[in-house]
Amino acid sequence: MNQLAKLQQTFQDCVLHPDDSVTTDWICASGRAAPETQLSVYTHAYEARLQEVLANDYPAMLMAIGEESFNRLCADYINAYPSLYFSLRDFGRHLPKFIAEPMQLNEHSQDRHWLHELAMFEWTLGQAFDAADVTLMTEQDVAAIPPELWPELRFRLAPAVHRLDLEWNIPEMWLILTNDNPTQITAVHAESSSWLVWREELVTRFRSMQHDEQLALDEIRQGGNFNDVCEVLATVMRENEVPMHAASLLKSWLSQGLIGGLTDKDEIN
Repeated sequence: MNQLAKLQQTFQDCVLHPDDSVTTDWICASGRAAPETQLSVYTHAYEARLQEVLANDYPAMLMAIGEESFNRLCADYINAYPSLYFSLRDFGRHLPKFIAEPMQLNEHSQDRHWLHELAMFEWTLGQAFDAADVTLMTEQDVAAIPPELWPELRFRLAPAVHRLDLEWNIPEMWLILTNDNPTQITAVHAESSSWLVWREELVTRFRSMQHDEQLALDEIRQGGNFNDVCEVLATVMRENEVPMHAASLLKSWLSQGLIGGLTDKDEIN
């Protein structure tokens, strides 16, 4: 390793893993500030910038636990998951999983067992907003498809479409916490419910789903064709009601911009 590379590695190690016992004799001492002070500017700026990124990605969580607790959580997360990429967009992607770890539940969540779901919900909202644009399928596109082809049709969900299973009243809490005048939140634990998150033009939206819609949407996500969707619906309703209900669901998905087109079976992962 040449001298420049060694110096760069030493600087990076000091920024990522501050250690007061590390010598600073490699830093020029002729500046207006002591070497230790010069180095601390970068170590503090690194953590402060990453905390700012997390605060932007998780504003409701910041409001829920307060700035002091949030900053401690961020510091622990930054230490566990240092930034490894030029772009900071994905830096906070591991935070929901990090919060759910047993040690973090004891350290940061305490009696807030819903916190990891709130983080997961906020991250999903951001993912939906940043998803790639695609040409969405319309009702006119579907109407032009010959009836004999319908059983084998496989619909592709738009990249912005996500589904979450939540055991707490997270969407309600998020709305309260991100309101211009947030009020006291009340966490309610209930049976698991399915939620749909997506982007409609430039607006991120979310809504709950009934069990039948969740089953149908999951079938599409897993690569099932329209006949498969009808079969899974037949497990929760009368068979003679299935075709009309399946068509109604598809119409609502098209109107909300959830369908990105058709796909072949070979394209399904």
